[in-house]
Amino acid sequence: MRRGLAVVALSAAVFGAWWYTQPPMPAELYRARCAACHALPDMSRYQRNEMAEIVRMMRESNGGEDVIGGKEAEIIARYLEETRIP
Repeated sequence: MRRGLAVVALSAAVFGAWWYTQPPMPAELYRARCAACHALPDMSRYQRNEMAEIVRMMRESNGGEDVIGGKEAEIIARYLEETRIP
């Protein structure tokens, strides 16, 4: 019985450690990072090809570098481009 509980506890610990180290999903990353500074805008008013520039501008001109890392900016821009409804 104790061995079974130990296996379950070890499995839960390993899964918990794996889950904790996984990067956030792009949608979660967008919401968390962008909403840290402002309300999330209606992105439907922008074109797909504008998304990367918007993210770059937020980082460089509006102090977002303290909130959004370079790789995160790429993920957010790609997410916005891919989910943009034409």
